[in-house]
Amino acid sequence: KFTRCEELYKSLCQRIYLNQSKRKVLHVHKFGNSYRRMLELRPRIRVGGGLYVLQYKEVKKIQRDMWTDIPVGAVLESIYYRYLYFFEDGRVMYALTHAHPMEMIPRFHNMILRGYGSIDKWGVWGKYQIKKDIVRVWATQQWHDVCFQMRVLPSNKVLNYDNGDRGVCTSMQLDKHMSSASG
Repeated sequence: KFTRCEELYKSLCQRIYLNQSKRKVLHVHKFGNSYRRMLELRPRIRVGGGLYVLQYKEVKKIQRDMWTDIPVGAVLESIYYRYLYFFEDGRVMYALTHAHPMEMIPRFHNMILRGYGSIDKWGVWGKYQIKKDIVRVWATQQWHDVCFQMRVLPSNKVLNYDNGDRGVCTSMQLDKHMSSASG
């Protein structure tokens, strides 16, 4: 698996948590003075390769009137995605779109290659901060500014979001979403 060298774990914890956290303090004493234990148990965001995809599905009731062309018995399902790709330095790429992940992953890859500030049809750059298990994200699109508050979740085999050996805090839950007109 991995080495048992505390100095290596200390270096990893400093790199991960001091860049992501608001207060820039490690508090290793809360984890029995073990940096390895901190790395295993303390919530964090996957950066530089961790794409978070939040899928929203809704079955809409079909409005029946004399102009309706939709056949009887048809189901109208609305699906859209929020994509978040985090970087170590507090930057995040964000997109809200109907595009499937197989279409958006190459778009995000191209944005990374073009660098910070590059523009995509749907993707924009923003900032994030984490405090304990709460993640706040701010991004500006052409038509509005958005702010999210999300919670890093511990893995749970019962609810089917356990990633096994990849860590104990690998999923997020959207708690709040705020938006305002840009300008």
